[in-house]
Parts: sequence; structure tokens; C-alpha cells
Amino acid sequence: MTFSKESIQQAWQQLSYRNVMAEWSLYALFISGFLLWDVIALPWQGVRLLLIIHVVLSLIIFPLYIFPFWVSHRRLLKKSNKRFLRVTGQCLDLVLLACISSGLYLLIQGNRGDEFGYGVFLVHLISALILLPLIIRHSARWSVLKPIWSLSKYVLKLGQ
Repeated sequence: MTFSKESIQQAWQQLSYRNVMAEWSLYALFISGFLLWDVIALPWQGVRLLLIIHVVLSLIIFPLYIFPFWVSHRRLLKKSNKRFLRVTGQCLDLVLLACISSGLYLLIQGNRGDEFGYGVFLVHLISALILLPLIIRHSARWSVLKPIWSLSKYVLKLGQ
């Protein structure tokens, strides 16, 4: 099987559009990470399992689905005539970079209980809390969650 430059470019361009796996992966990472927050107060056995799941998901699905989509999506950001998508895309870049950087630090160094470690943990948590609604809003027209929003609008109309 040979790959031409054109076929690789076409595959890369195709990757930049409506990547369902990248979106689901981000939601899975958010949920598994959110449940680790000490405000949720899960028992240690649950936290330990969730931490393993969160780290494994981060190490496997981020490089497989999220990073390639993110990098290939940059071309769309540059070419888009839609100001809203450009602005939210740039915000997503910054927030995702903060989340990834802090997550890598936590993976390598861990939160050792000092002020710096706690600060990095807060950057990771806050960036994730900002990232989720920003992604949902940025991708609203193509989101995997669109059927849920449509159903909720339908249910609200029935209730009126």
C-alpha cells in the first residue's frame, strides 16, 4: 500500500472536520477528571480507580484522537470567515494548552501538596471547567451532544 502526498493531505484535511472521537474523548477526560475533584468526596478506592482511568485515557486517547484533530483543525481556524468560531477557537487553543501543560506536570511531578503543586492542580481544574462549555458552544452546530439539546428543546416545548 503506497501513500501519495495528496492522499495524506486529504486524510489530514478530513481529520480536521467534525471529529466525533475527539469530542467524545474530551468529554470522557472531563468526566473522569471532574470526579477526581475532592469536592465530590468519593471514597479512596473510587478515586484511585478514576485516577488510573483518567491518566490512561489521557495517555492513549489524547495522542490518538484529540491532538491530531487539534493540530489539523488549525487550518480551519485560519481560513474561517466566521469571527465567533475564530475567537472561540483561539480561546480553546489557550485553554487546552493550559490544561495539557498542567496535566503533564501533574503526571510527571504529581501534586506533592505544596503551594506550587496545588496551583498547577487549580490551573488544570479551572482550565477543564472553562474548556467544557467553550467546546460545547464552539461546536454547537456539529456537536455529538446536539441530539440532547434538540430533545431538551422538544421536552420544554411540550411542557409549555
